[in-house]
Amino acid sequence: MFRYFFCLILKSKYLFFVLFFTQSVGSLAQNLIPNGSFEQTYKPLKSRYSGNIENAIPWFSAGIGSPDLINQGAYFYGFKQASQGVNYAGIILYDSDNKEFREYLSVKLINKLVKNKKYILSLKVASASQSFFYTDELGIKFTLDSLISRDWNTIKIIPDFKSQKFKAINDTIAWQSIKWEYTAIGNEQFITLGNFRDDINTNLQTSGIQSLIKLAYIYIDEINLEVIKTKEDSINSENLNKINLKEVPDSKEKLIIPNVITPNNDGFNDTFLIENLPYYSQLIIRNKKGIVVYQSNNYKNDWNGASLVTGNYPYELKLPDGNVIFGALDIVRK
Repeated sequence: MFRYFFCLILKSKYLFFVLFFTQSVGSLAQNLIPNGSFEQTYKPLKSRYSGNIENAIPWFSAGIGSPDLINQGAYFYGFKQASQGVNYAGIILYDSDNKEFREYLSVKLINKLVKNKKYILSLKVASASQSFFYTDELGIKFTLDSLISRDWNTIKIIPDFKSQKFKAINDTIAWQSIKWEYTAIGNEQFITLGNFRDDINTNLQTSGIQSLIKLAYIYIDEINLEVIKTKEDSINSENLNKINLKEVPDSKEKLIIPNVITPNNDGFNDTFLIENLPYYSQLIIRNKKGIVVYQSNNYKNDWNGASLVTGNYPYELKLPDGNVIFGALDIVRK
């Protein structure tokens, strides 16, 4: 009964998404950051459960460090109201008790960036009220592939953006707005946030609070990436809108996506079977660290989890009309 109810919700979400997108593409800029306010989760948040950023599909950690997905009623080095909705993220930028410890927040963009196009990246940040240190070392990096660290140490790469030097993120009351303009190299499809400088070169200020845990810990919310539209882009968008309006899927063929498979060769629920799936739909499945474990450019409902262990695996399903559906699948082996 639960599984059927879940599928109905997904079915209606899919239809709503398509209709909304096709009606608004000509008038509203698309946010290329999926789930930029961390509101979409595949299970309820626990009030004292840290390090569960993978719950906010399709966000993941780029290293062993575990960014936090926080509900505004939970305590994570202080209490904070979300800038938008009820959820936000939290990461450690510096830890004096653990040399070079870092947490990195990563996600795959909805679409690859176009060479020489200009984009606006904006986000909201705040310091945790119980953060022992303040720092200006929040960096952001666009990459062609995901940044994956096999340990918790600093990813030593030059970020595309960094917080203003010597202007630490130190407001614990209000959310601070940050905005940058970025010109794409071309084909960037991942974004990563964190401190890319080593401990020696990290600028720090003490907050003055008394704490046994000496961290620089910040909250992040409302991450948005939009193309800066030219007059030519607006004309193309209007034409695209006219095309998409004719391509809204027939209401009789709504997608039904399961949230669990049990690959035990009993002939029931052995494969990830998506009902009414169009031909040439692209499917990517990742593990909780964001590593691709399966990929197909023309998924044929034949994936059975291969040799993957029991667990939760985020996926992204790109339909032939360009719409993208994010979700998570449980593999249950008995």
